[in-house]
Amino acid sequence: MVYRQSPVQLSFESFGCGNSTPISPDNDWVKLANLMPWADLDKAYQLEFPKNSGRAAKPFWMLYGAGLIQQRTGLTDRGVVEAIRDTPAYQYFIGMNEYKAEAPFSYSSLSHFRKRIADISELIRNIINDSVRAKIEAIVPFKAEVMITDATAVPVKIKYPQDTTLLNQARLNLEEMAIEMAHQLGVANPRMYKREAKKKWTAFSRHPKSQKTSVRKQIRAQLQYIRRDLRYIDEFLEQGGTLSDKQAVRLGVIRILFDQQWEMFITRTHRVADRIVSLQQPYIRPIQRGKARAKVEFGAKIDCSLSEGIIDVERVDFNAFTEDKDLPATLDHYYDLHGHYPDEILVDTLYRTNANLKLCKELGIKVCGPKRGRKPKHVSAEKRREDTAAENRRGAIERRFAFVKGTLGLDLVNTRIAESLIVKIDQALALSNLLTLMRVFSIPISVLAELDGLVYQINYKVIEDTAEVAA
Repeated sequence: MVYRQSPVQLSFESFGCGNSTPISPDNDWVKLANLMPWADLDKAYQLEFPKNSGRAAKPFWMLYGAGLIQQRTGLTDRGVVEAIRDTPAYQYFIGMNEYKAEAPFSYSSLSHFRKRIADISELIRNIINDSVRAKIEAIVPFKAEVMITDATAVPVKIKYPQDTTLLNQARLNLEEMAIEMAHQLGVANPRMYKREAKKKWTAFSRHPKSQKTSVRKQIRAQLQYIRRDLRYIDEFLEQGGTLSDKQAVRLGVIRILFDQQWEMFITRTHRVADRIVSLQQPYIRPIQRGKARAKVEFGAKIDCSLSEGIIDVERVDFNAFTEDKDLPATLDHYYDLHGHYPDEILVDTLYRTNANLKLCKELGIKVCGPKRGRKPKHVSAEKRREDTAAENRRGAIERRFAFVKGTLGLDLVNTRIAESLIVKIDQALALSNLLTLMRVFSIPISVLAELDGLVYQINYKVIEDTAEVAA
């Protein structure tokens, strides 16, 4: 496959709406299209096409723009394609020359596109963030050298994991594999006691009130069935039986699941390293959050930083981690972007380790936020006001997390593969920064300046049309 597209943003006046359905120039997607660095993004996307022959791929901004629309609207792949078909503003945003009442591409193209750009997703996000940062610095004449950092979880939509349910699903998968391999080899189906296993599982699952006393018994029975089925499959593999690639991957996951569940059953514990919580998505791990709504979330954990209104990802991991160890790398990232370290950082108590406090002291960085340990009995009113103000300012990143989760769809991501989840995280954060830039363009800015003892207040608003300003 080859990529031969050269993106040039079509002017608003040149877009043919058709059907007497004009687009308002104040539409958010019309404004957002003019803020996107499509040319730089297109150059990065061309890195995925080393060959110069074959069928031409869809334009980058068509598919990536559809992904941004999907993040904002919360639609499925099929639903966002239908929405683009029916909405002229969406078609203008994805770079079409005129409105056409037909789907511009198949909904399956979105999943293939996410897999293709997974390895350059970070580069795409950095290009958008650098463009937004440059525009904001050109507009706002002052800079606040403050950085806020915090971590949050991005949960994935999966069925709540239970050991008995996972083992029963693994047993059913192994039975299908064993029967299929027996047919390949032309031998009789092995005796796996399917009816007995189904009878035990049905009796257990239909009486949830009595499950507390019979869970261990059910787990032991399921482990015995799985161990016998694995022995049959190993024998068939030695005799020349084959499995499809998808079945081979599932078999590997089931082997790991069996070892983990057997270890927990023998040791009578409920914890194990790299615990499998989903056979379809084995990369997902439980993340302890301690929140009131959900103490445990299943998905990815991200460590983010916020400076000058731009949120950026410092680390993405599917395993739980302690974010305090990422602070030195976060400070170095800030130095690479701005050429100096921040004057002040706002963090919670998890970041205030002795090593981090010592590092910030050596770099001359003021650390604000709640301190560790027991609160002192006597605190001055000035110190109390200072701590309250610092905590309120640190709440800016919490509000941004609430925005990307509640409005941009990261509260419960519906995806099956890890690459798609990473792309969706990058798209949501990049779109959040673009919407922040739009707010900067649309609101008036007030600047206070002092000269010869007098304070002057300057109010102005950004206007894109320079011709009207000159007139």
